[in-house]
Amino acid sequence: MTQHSLTVLSNTTATRMTPPGAHGGMDITLQNVNATGYIYIGGEGVTSSNYGFRILPNHSISFELSSPDALYALSSVDAMNVAMIQISLEP
Repeated sequence: MTQHSLTVLSNTTATRMTPPGAHGGMDITLQNVNATGYIYIGGEGVTSSNYGFRILPNHSISFELSSPDALYALSSVDAMNVAMIQISLEP
């Protein structure tokens, strides 16, 4: 199953980008659709100074996740958008 969304992020509280609980694995791509500002990607404790990956404006990154891995996102400026597409690896 393929799902997509456009999510508004906070610059203080990380947003979970993957579904809660166990899943059958997924490919997920996150895109910073903003002309300025950064999107920070990481685990539940992601911050603007403690992150796993920083997405530059108009750039994206893809991950293949196994269950129950989760990704969280935070923006450098409040109310920035991140586009997401996720494809389930198993039904």
